[in-house]
Amino acid sequence: MEGTCFDAPWGTHLKVISFLVTALLLGIFAGMAVFGDVRTPLQTALYLVVPPAVLAPALLLTVRGYRITGEGISVKRLLWNTDIALGVLRRVEHDPKAMTGAIRTWGNGGLFSFSGRFRSGRLGSFRAYVTYHRNCVLIESVSGILVVSPGNPGLFVEMLENGIRER
Repeated sequence: MEGTCFDAPWGTHLKVISFLVTALLLGIFAGMAVFGDVRTPLQTALYLVVPPAVLAPALLLTVRGYRITGEGISVKRLLWNTDIALGVLRRVEHDPKAMTGAIRTWGNGGLFSFSGRFRSGRLGSFRAYVTYHRNCVLIESVSGILVVSPGNPGLFVEMLENGIRER
């Protein structure tokens, strides 16, 4: 089980949001810089700095995959991994509706990933590292609730459940 890697495919929802927001940011600011009435150096700097200042952090925080470790899950980002200790697992299940009705309380709501802290009436407060809603896996542990979206949610659940039995 330990060290097993899973990809993080992008769903249509994430692709559309990421494309539209990127195009909107770059289009508005490039259009204003080229065709707009930019009169001050501050305005020019804003048009050149704001798009990368919004896009770069979101791109760096994108979810590229997941690895099951002995202590929990490692979320692969663009340049690093985010390690999440799970402790004792209570429940693991493939739940395509895990993000339904969830409101982002802190984090990224769809620019290259859905990641951070969320809240919903059904799950309460939880952390999410999601790229494809249909692949959501709900992980409940003593540490709290975590939602991820591995490429093969059935195998992911099976491997975590085997880990529960082994402890």
